[in-house]
Amino acid sequence: MVVMRFRQTARGVLCGLALMLTVAVVPGQVFAAPKAGTGLDYWTEPSSTNVFRDTLPTKESGRSIRLDTARNEAESAQVVVRSPVAFTVTGVRFSALSNGSSRIAADQLSYNFITYKTLKGNTPHTYPVTRKAVADFPDALSNSRTIDVPAGDNQPIWLTLTVPKTVPAGVYTGVATVRTTRGDVRVPLTADVRAVTIPDSKDGTFSNSLWNQFNGEISWKPDGSLEPGWLPTIEKFYGYHRFTPQWWNLMDNVATQMKRHRNNVVTLPLVNMLLDGDTTVTDNSDGTGRYSFDWSKIDQVVQFFIDQGVIKELEGFWVSADTDNWGRPADGIREVEIIDGTGGKGHRNYANWDSAKANNFIDQFIPALKAHLDAKGWTESLKYWMHVGDEPVGDKEETAWRGIASRMRSHWPDVRIADAAFHEPTAAQLASTMSFMIPNLLNYSPNPRPYDQIVREQGKRLWFYTCNIPQGNYLNRFIDQPQFDQRMMVWYAYSRGASGYLHYAMAQWATPLEKDDFAGDHYITWPDKANNTIESTVRWESLRDGIEDWETLNILGHTNPGLARDLAASLTQTADKYSPDTGYQARIRRIMLDAAAGKPIPASRVAGATASSGDPTNAIDRNPGTAWRPDSTSAQWLRIDLGRQSQLDGLRLNWGQQKPPAYRVQLSYDATHWTTAQTVTGSDGGDDFVGLNGKAAYVRIDLDAATTPYALTTVDVVGRPLAKTNLLGGKGYAVSPAPAVTPDDTGRESTDGVLADAWDDGRSYGFAPGQNTVTISFDLGRAQSVDELRMHAYEEYPAYRPDQITVATSLDGTTWTQRGRPAVAPNDQARIWYDVDFPSAQARFLRITLQKAYSADADKMFVDEIELYGRR
Repeated sequence: MVVMRFRQTARGVLCGLALMLTVAVVPGQVFAAPKAGTGLDYWTEPSSTNVFRDTLPTKESGRSIRLDTARNEAESAQVVVRSPVAFTVTGVRFSALSNGSSRIAADQLSYNFITYKTLKGNTPHTYPVTRKAVADFPDALSNSRTIDVPAGDNQPIWLTLTVPKTVPAGVYTGVATVRTTRGDVRVPLTADVRAVTIPDSKDGTFSNSLWNQFNGEISWKPDGSLEPGWLPTIEKFYGYHRFTPQWWNLMDNVATQMKRHRNNVVTLPLVNMLLDGDTTVTDNSDGTGRYSFDWSKIDQVVQFFIDQGVIKELEGFWVSADTDNWGRPADGIREVEIIDGTGGKGHRNYANWDSAKANNFIDQFIPALKAHLDAKGWTESLKYWMHVGDEPVGDKEETAWRGIASRMRSHWPDVRIADAAFHEPTAAQLASTMSFMIPNLLNYSPNPRPYDQIVREQGKRLWFYTCNIPQGNYLNRFIDQPQFDQRMMVWYAYSRGASGYLHYAMAQWATPLEKDDFAGDHYITWPDKANNTIESTVRWESLRDGIEDWETLNILGHTNPGLARDLAASLTQTADKYSPDTGYQARIRRIMLDAAAGKPIPASRVAGATASSGDPTNAIDRNPGTAWRPDSTSAQWLRIDLGRQSQLDGLRLNWGQQKPPAYRVQLSYDATHWTTAQTVTGSDGGDDFVGLNGKAAYVRIDLDAATTPYALTTVDVVGRPLAKTNLLGGKGYAVSPAPAVTPDDTGRESTDGVLADAWDDGRSYGFAPGQNTVTISFDLGRAQSVDELRMHAYEEYPAYRPDQITVATSLDGTTWTQRGRPAVAPNDQARIWYDVDFPSAQARFLRITLQKAYSADADKMFVDEIELYGRR
């Protein structure tokens, strides 16, 4: 990326350039499918790309891998291999990575083969999906060391580098060698390690709870109403009981994976684990039984996870549930999980929340639990917290939840209590009662105010959770969603001040995938009985990546909170409004890493980059005494001439102590037609980072009439010059027929360099049924060499995209020649651009023909940016 820093020169012109150049996957050539009999082919992809069995490489694909990392983090990329004949990958061998005399040992690199899960249908009401089902979707990371690959199929290999804490910062290089029966593939591998070290998971600030069944069932099923043939998860999938030698070996493998994936909250199904010990109860038929609690199994498990370096927090499961779960009569609204029985060994059961049995259990269990945790020193050292009941809804359940919590706190006044809560207004009303809040993204994102107010006024922590909701365009973790969704979810958490995430199903394997309507919602891991362990997934890897990014943002936030928050918000404005551009995600992440590491920006001059304002004597040179202060009557903007068309990732502004209440960042190709790319309100002064992801030759900072002497001391333009000129940049065009849904307000919404998201942002124009064929025509002004057309796809809802795009050119506006094959789907790495390549041709006129077959779910078609390129 290029960072252009403007400063005063002798002539009053502001100019300068600083260069920071890093890429996630080094771009390579444009690949074609291998021809029959040609042998093995390969390419590389970033971790954000979903690689299907038949995915073709894009222009952004590469022949080598470059990773950007902090210290003490893991970062991944993919090598994809295929051949027209069947073959076997027999392993991957790594060299050490070297930077002068410094080395990262080869054993810090690992590999897994991505395997596929068949979905019979897509997750309902969810978009965009990476492919329409029925289809095989990339998900699990096999622990096998070899794999057979059918003829013509892709085999993606997931490579992960774990950077040691103590390695010196720098650029490290080495080689990954993929060994196959068709020959070896040597893949150059580079890691740019920044001088910033994130904490171990157990010491981190972010909390990650994934409920699982390894220590016992987390369920509301009372004994006596289980379905026929039911077995506990461990017995069903591994064939042995908890606390056997095989189970301890499994737990060792699970703990290793949890630590690797920053799952630092250990879930304890307390009633189950008490019964795994020798917990007894006298006659409890009338709710007067006396309990003798055996904590031995709980102690063994907790100490094991402490020794494994996993635990940050302990999460206690003693829960209530609504009484109609599992066919129970709806006579008490909420039931409490208890140990029931007569004269000895107890069994698990449920009792109405305000019954004698429930009260008797609470009155003995809670003080005994507190006393035991206090004696072990775990109450505070492991930040023990526990549940009352999941997702309460309505007045009666709220009353029950408050009643249970009140009785618990009568014995343990400061016990930490929190529950996932979605149903409003119950969730918001209970939030102030909880020790910290866990709303679903679906109720927080549209209405964050009540939760944010509690954070401000009471200082409570905020977590998020997801399950089979949210759907739509929301970030979640379904198999058929983009792999980057979990990573971006944690960026969104940072932007909103949330420091934890909860999901109920790390290993809810009892529900078969074919019966899981919400694809993969029950699984973030898969069982691996053959190796007595679990399989990771690309979704679990994505979650870990997001948590590591969160910790890096948090480090940056200690020194520059405004910049850290702005960087996060530049990618995720809300939980259903975020950038799906994986290249932009990677570039913003590099800025974050550099900023967190305190990496200086080297300065070098570039001709042609200039800036001007109404008062050319003002400077942007980091000197508050000579800062740019807009004139209150005339000069309300600062214009920057980039010297050439550029990709702009953001603008970094330092207002010092005198900040405007609002300002706009505007882009232009020609300095005549301007489009607002971002409107900033509530600037906190200091560093403002304004995310852009647009193209322009000019940038303008526009303010309302100034009554306060605002002072802009620095402007950094973050981006890079375009490799080729966009011949359509800023040009007008003719559209036929006229848009029927939303108009083209400026007549340049397809050429202004500002990308649209949803239709209501006013940056695209739309068509409706009856407008099945639309043409957009351009006059280039003179004959020019052209060879590539790009059109930005409607991002939020793919059904609003055209079904086919045809490109034609002409020298005289009368005789037209079709160029390239019609485009039917976005085909760039992020799947948000239609890219039509064709042999170089002379053209003065360009015609784009869009075709759409409308339906109930696809009743509109929207058009955004169109770009045309030729020879350099």
